[in-house]
Amino acid sequence: MAGASEDHAAAKWWTLFGGIASVLSILVWLGVSDASELKELLTDSPPSSSSPTPYTPSSAAQVPDEPDAGEGRTGGSEPDPEPVSDPPTPPSDPTEESFKALSAGDCLAVYDTGRGGTIRVDWNVDVPPDPVSCAGEQAQVQVTATDTDCPISPGKTYWSYRSATTGDTTKLCLSRIYHATYCLLGQQSGDSIPLALLTAVDCRRAPVPAPYNQIMQITGVYRAPAGADANNCRRAAGDQTRYWAALVDDGATLLCTAIYQGG
Repeated sequence: MAGASEDHAAAKWWTLFGGIASVLSILVWLGVSDASELKELLTDSPPSSSSPTPYTPSSAAQVPDEPDAGEGRTGGSEPDPEPVSDPPTPPSDPTEESFKALSAGDCLAVYDTGRGGTIRVDWNVDVPPDPVSCAGEQAQVQVTATDTDCPISPGKTYWSYRSATTGDTTKLCLSRIYHATYCLLGQQSGDSIPLALLTAVDCRRAPVPAPYNQIMQITGVYRAPAGADANNCRRAAGDQTRYWAALVDDGATLLCTAIYQGG
């Protein structure tokens, strides 16, 4: 039993000696050479914490802050494009559309009422109506051209319209169509009766608009011979009717008229 106690005591000394050696090794590693340095080290050391300081690897790369969406990002999604709206519909002008709907060759039931006198043409309508058959008796003028310089001569004129909505001007060049037995206005002074070639009037109308004073009935529409005049208007041998004539269609047509006598 005495040998076992001695062995146990020896083991304690070796354990104590090993602990002292370990302490000395740590002090040497810390650079502490004497007891005073050990005391200062223990005094300056911060109190121990129950929670260990988290370990941060020195090689860990700092992650930059996430940039704001849409700023300096090349791989992010693009912002939604602004919606494309249809262009506004330009305002319409029904009268202008009626003018523009017509083309060369169309015939219209349009005529001068005579109320504008010899100064201006006073059309019987404010807006061009739909075309009519050029072969029918309703046709009073024919559109010869649009939006160009129109010739002005006996039986030829123009009708223009400037839209306050679009600012555009539309022009119709017109040539009068004549029908036998129809009537137009005349301005008699003595034996002379100049004809208002763009007018049309009810043959039995009375009174007539100033400055006109006669209703002239068309007795015939002929191809004009050379040197044509009222003498070429006689319809039979011995015809005693008094005729007043005019050359229209640039001299190609002889228009014959007489004062309307009723009937």
